[in-house]
Amino acid sequence: MIDALLADGGLRTAVDDVHPAGEHAETIARIAWSVLAEPGDGVAGALVGELGAAGALRFVFGDTQALVPPGDEGRTIREGIARWSARADPEAVRRAVTDARDVVAQLVVPGDPEWPIALEDLGAHAPIVLWVRGDTSLLSRDPRVAIVGARASSAYGEMVRRRSRATSQQRVR
Repeated sequence: MIDALLADGGLRTAVDDVHPAGEHAETIARIAWSVLAEPGDGVAGALVGELGAAGALRFVFGDTQALVPPGDEGRTIREGIARWSARADPEAVRRAVTDARDVVAQLVVPGDPEWPIALEDLGAHAPIVLWVRGDTSLLSRDPRVAIVGARASSAYGEMVRRRSRATSQQRVR
C-alpha cells in the first residue's frame, strides 16, 4: 500500500500543501494510518512506535504477516490486520489529504514544533496525526483548549461542541 501511495505524484503534491516540511514516506504513511485505524488504536500505535509508520504499513500489508505468531500470542495483531484491511483504500488516503487541503487544514505529526508534547502521555494510544484548521502554534501554547471531533459524532456531541465553543469564546473576551 505504501509503495502505491508514494508513487502517486498528485498525492505527494497535496501532502506538501498540508505538511510542507517532512519526509514523504513517513508523512504519507501516517496519513494512511489515520484513515486505517480508529483514534486511540493501541495496536496500530504500538506498531507505528516500533516500526515507524511506513514500516508498520509494510508489515501489515506485505509478506511479513507470516511473522505473526499463531494462536493467542498473535491474535491481537491478526485482529488489527483484519480491521485495517477493511479500510485499506489508497483513494481514501488521497481524499483525506485533498479534503484537508480544500478546507485549508494543516497536518501536524510527532516531531513537528507544534506537536503537543502532552500527547506523549497517551503512549501507544496517542494520535498518529492531528488535522488542524487555524493557527497550529496554539497547540503548544498555554493556556489552551481543544475541541476534538469524531468521524461520526452524535447529535448530543455536536450540541456539546457548540456550547463548549461558545463558552470558551466568551471567557477569552
